[in-house]
Formats: sequence, C-alpha cells, structure tokens
Amino acid sequence: MSQQVLGPLSALLLFLWNGLLHVQRAVLVAASCFITLLVFGAVLMRYVFHYPGMEVEELATLVAFWLYFTGAIHGSYERTHIKTELIHLFVKKPRAYALVKSLASLITFALACVMSYWGYSLFLWGIEKRGRTPVLLLPLVYAQSSIFVGAVFMSFYFLVELLDNLRQALGMAPVSMPPGVE
Repeated sequence: MSQQVLGPLSALLLFLWNGLLHVQRAVLVAASCFITLLVFGAVLMRYVFHYPGMEVEELATLVAFWLYFTGAIHGSYERTHIKTELIHLFVKKPRAYALVKSLASLITFALACVMSYWGYSLFLWGIEKRGRTPVLLLPLVYAQSSIFVGAVFMSFYFLVELLDNLRQALGMAPVSMPPGVE
C-alpha cells in the first residue's frame, strides 16, 4: 500500500500488514515442521515399534487444518490462489480487463464472506457441542476454528484485491507496497 494512500496511519497499517504476513509464515513453517516430525514419529511407531500410533495421526490432522487454511490465507495474500482465467484472450483493453477482474474479485470476495459465515457457524456449533477427537479427546473446535479464521483473512485479502482491481478499472494505479517492503 502506498504511503500517499495510507496517510498518517501508514506506519501503523504497514506494521500490521507485515506483522500479519510474518505470523502467517511462522505458522506455516511451524506447522510444516511439526507435521513432518509427527509423520516421522508415526513411521517409527508403526514400523519399528509396531504400535499403531493413532494419537499421532489425530494430532497431525488437527495441525494440518491450520496448515491448510494458513496456506490458503497466504495464497490469498500473494494472489496465487487457484483461478481459471481465459478472459484475457478476449478482452484486450487494460481497463476493460480490470473491470472483468473486478467482477471476478467481487464474486470471490462474496463467496469468501459466505464461507466466513459458515466457518463462524461451525465454530459456534463446535463450542456448543464440545466435540472431541476419539483417542486424545482434544476439542474439535481447535481444527474447526481454522476454517473460520482462514475464511475471514481470505475475505480480507480478497477485499484488498477487489479494491486494487477497481482502482485499475477506474484508470488509477494499483496499490503497491513501498520499495523494499514486503
């Protein structure tokens, strides 16, 4: 986001923007390492010690939920989420193309908001029902909350993308970060 657009709050907003990015990356690295260790431990338990190790698989599943949804958040941030885009073959004018991208971004944002609502409903349901995993008896809401958190942050990044595409459709420059800042 450019300094001119943000005004006097730029330092705080930039700090929060970058802080969120650092948290995402830390969760991705920590969850990936933890799952790798859990899978290695499961292999040892199963094939060396001949112990089924269902506890490890249960724990890995809960951590995997956070890994997957944090990865989805990060993909939304980087705008590398899965898209099927053929419109560029037909629409050659940059502003018209930006308008079509704006419409696609609006639909994506709306769907992410619906997913946020469903994630919130699932989160509340998980708290109410107090479901637990079968072996370790860990609350299922730990995994269910990742869906809600992931959808909310994906919605946020899709909103930023929508605003950026709308700026381009209006003939304005896209919002970009200051040089040297992620």
